[in-house]
Amino acid sequence: MLRPEPMSKLVLCGLNRDLPQVSHILSQQQLVHMVDYDGEAEGFASGGSLEYGATVSGNLVRVRSLLKILGVEPAPPGVSRPANAVETEIAERLDSLEKEVLALNEKHRTAIQQQKEGQARLEMLRQFEPLGLPLEAYDSYESLAVFTGTLPGKAELDIVGAEIVRAGEMLAAFVPRDAADEAEQALAQHGFRALDPPQGDGQPTDAITALELKLEELETEEAALGHELEALGQRHGQWLVAAEEHLAAQAEKSELPLKLAQSENTFVLEGWLPEGDMERLRRALSDINLELEVEETDDTPPVKLDNPAPVKPFELFTKLYAIPDHRELDPSLLLFLGYPLFFGMMIGDLGYGLVYFLLGYMLVTKYGHSEELLQLGKIIRIAGASTMFFGTFAFAEAFGFELNWLAHVLPYEVLHKSHAEDVAFMLLATGAIGLFYVTLGLVLGFWNMLVLHDLKHAVMEKFSWIMILWGGLMFIPPWLFGTSLIGSRLGLAGELESGLGLAGFLAGLGLAIAGEGIVAIVEVPSIFVQVISYVRIAALGIADYGLAHAFNGMAFDIGFTGVGAIFAVLILVVGQLVVITLGLIGSGINALRLQYVECFPKFFVGGGTDYAPFGYTRKYTNEMETTA
Repeated sequence: MLRPEPMSKLVLCGLNRDLPQVSHILSQQQLVHMVDYDGEAEGFASGGSLEYGATVSGNLVRVRSLLKILGVEPAPPGVSRPANAVETEIAERLDSLEKEVLALNEKHRTAIQQQKEGQARLEMLRQFEPLGLPLEAYDSYESLAVFTGTLPGKAELDIVGAEIVRAGEMLAAFVPRDAADEAEQALAQHGFRALDPPQGDGQPTDAITALELKLEELETEEAALGHELEALGQRHGQWLVAAEEHLAAQAEKSELPLKLAQSENTFVLEGWLPEGDMERLRRALSDINLELEVEETDDTPPVKLDNPAPVKPFELFTKLYAIPDHRELDPSLLLFLGYPLFFGMMIGDLGYGLVYFLLGYMLVTKYGHSEELLQLGKIIRIAGASTMFFGTFAFAEAFGFELNWLAHVLPYEVLHKSHAEDVAFMLLATGAIGLFYVTLGLVLGFWNMLVLHDLKHAVMEKFSWIMILWGGLMFIPPWLFGTSLIGSRLGLAGELESGLGLAGFLAGLGLAIAGEGIVAIVEVPSIFVQVISYVRIAALGIADYGLAHAFNGMAFDIGFTGVGAIFAVLILVVGQLVVITLGLIGSGINALRLQYVECFPKFFVGGGTDYAPFGYTRKYTNEMETTA
């Protein structure tokens, strides 16, 4: 915890004939972060896929195509199936299932296409129907040119020798061929827009009736085919999901030679793995004739974060910001402590906290097969529990209502978001939290500088800002406002506080200028603004309470009797949903922002490479019974 796991670099040498078995074991163990061969060693080149790779990749493409056609969504994992059984079923079922699905899908697509074409023809027939001419009247003539389309209704048209039929803006003009060019010019001058007439015989009305019947048949056929495809998806979908997972795992195993160096008979593989797992890998490979050595190197290893189970979900937020350098402190623990604290304090409502807790629980139970949603659900669940805690023990409120009975039960005075003195305390308390977090960020930055550089850099680039921050807070408030923020709480006399504060501020500023240059002067105000930024914790909490209180007040002012009760309930329900949504988004983003923007830059640089071990994480299948 706080530091990534130490890594070791290994070099693995063996015979090409053993590559399939090596690939299988490495995939099962999921320990080695592969280093791609750079092509510089004489006599070695990047290898090609294992012999089963082409077949597996082809089947994988086919299965993924079927999943897309059937619109299958993976269900939460249940009991995993043996991989060798799935592989046998792929050989037995895939061809026939693919043939059935593709045939149905082709019929379904044809029906949809025919519907689109029919709708287009129907629209065209309806445009020409008012003219009252049979469809064959628009066929080409030896002596006549036919113009069909739309013409503005107010346009007066006179073409010598032409027969013109008009209905609204629709027009059909039959013109002698020797006058066709003049007629075309005359039509263009009046805003004529040509439309191709529909093909066929008989009156458009009869064609419309027949086409509408045909479209109804096509719609019925398309719906029936869609239901058949849906039924196939329900019947075979989860098997296809398991097959896709197995084939994806096999495809990854077959591509191992692409990452390593191969000669005619041997291979050399390089990679990283956690130091503590080296013996486990040796034991797994002990039955194969291999040379496995640990290489001493200054190369930068990948980063595997090392956190206990409660902290692990917050690695999601850490990686959204950046992957830590392998020598840096891991900020996931800080997120675990700070994010639920800020979120809970911002909302501080028992009712809303229960909603968020249940939302997180739903994400964990229903969408546990998605790693990101699983982690997000755990985070929201913890944040909801924190919100319930503050809503119960700090504010005694639920859904914007003050719980007076609970306030009387607690052995202390709870905070009221509607009382000025309590609001002032909340603003001051959150400002103190800001001071703690900004200082903590600088302390962690000091430690990182010691590790990455030396004491001189740590003092000039980090400790200097601690002196600026605390020194400034000791002398600026008494100097400008005549109020002590820190000294009075530490028992320092006013002149001593101001003197110590000014000396610390100036000394810190001098060190910062020495380390960062004159630009440090410009950055001085930002360090105090970042502390004040934490006051948004109280401000957002008060704003959410005010919004909920306003909706509740509107509903109760209307009353819950008679017809007005409908509007009152509607306002109450919609209002609560608005507050819940805005609270989740606003408090969620700002609780993260206070970490990302105000604290992390003080110590966290990032730039590491995420540890991604070779191997496929299976959820629907297992390889316990296969030796492929």
